[in-house]
Amino acid sequence: MTYSTDDMKDFLYQHIPLASAMQVNIDSYDGLHLVLSAPLACNNNDKGSAFAGSISSLATMSGWIALMLWTKDHYEGEFLVAVAHADIHYKKPILTDFTARATLPHGDALAQLHKTLRHKGRGRAQLHIEVCDEHGVAVTQVAEYAVWRVKELD
Repeated sequence: MTYSTDDMKDFLYQHIPLASAMQVNIDSYDGLHLVLSAPLACNNNDKGSAFAGSISSLATMSGWIALMLWTKDHYEGEFLVAVAHADIHYKKPILTDFTARATLPHGDALAQLHKTLRHKGRGRAQLHIEVCDEHGVAVTQVAEYAVWRVKELD
């Protein structure tokens, strides 16, 4: 399924109000990678660099919406996604507007998630996320997300 960036942004803002306050934009989604961006101007700290809370929020949001869109592409019905665990590594300060690029699992891991969701209605996925500014990769996050089907009421 193809989504316009406006549709994806509306979906993000509706479900994660913080995204609006951070002025998050959706730059791209190709079915395996999703890129969000945020301006430094409203996500900075007292040192003039990006606030760590904004960085981790953008990283976590990128994985969340990537999986939400992936489930919409592959399944009927509604799924929920929540981060279960995340390890984030701050390598250097972010000094300009920044992006977070979430990469869905590849190959066997994605096939296993697909199979598990089809049979059990729930599963877990590990995503790799890079947060960059114009100077390159500044932060990496490896996050595990829980994914589960919403049970329909009779």
